[in-house]
Amino acid sequence: MSTLQPLPEIVHHENLPPGAQEIARIQMHQPQKLYTFIRYDDKLIIHSSRDAVIDGKPDYICGQIALPMGFLSWFPQALEGFLKPPSEGGLAPGKMSSSGEDVEGEMLSIHRAMGDRAWPQKGPPPGYIVVNFSRQDPFYTTMQSPMEMKFPESYLYNEGLLDFIKRLGDRYKAGTL
Repeated sequence: MSTLQPLPEIVHHENLPPGAQEIARIQMHQPQKLYTFIRYDDKLIIHSSRDAVIDGKPDYICGQIALPMGFLSWFPQALEGFLKPPSEGGLAPGKMSSSGEDVEGEMLSIHRAMGDRAWPQKGPPPGYIVVNFSRQDPFYTTMQSPMEMKFPESYLYNEGLLDFIKRLGDRYKAGTL
């Protein structure tokens, strides 16, 4: 695990710390979840949030992952490679995670997240987990645990999250983000 400076914790997407700038957001619908893409210096913070009711009281549930801005270009290509069959250069049979790749000095990987296709009636949804091995998850203070964020496949493919990230990646590569 690297000793990269931690990025600020975003406790609410409408209350960003100094130096943080929202560059885009997308609302998912099944279930309701908001992804806010935030630039902080030359880094990217993806903040996920949703309103919930816990024990009869309204609550705001959120999480985030810190990434290099190059994630926006890397992720769609890496996911495409992840999904290729082994005969076309994809993962070896039975493998559930990609090898780490250096993206602008940070080690990123994709893992398959198992789930239940009958979701939301049963279990968590299947999807993909982005792992940043170069950054410590601040939630785990007593052990080494990398930052990660799960993207349900229904969000990526049915609700347009992957296309949204591709468009942001195109803007990043063009220098217009």
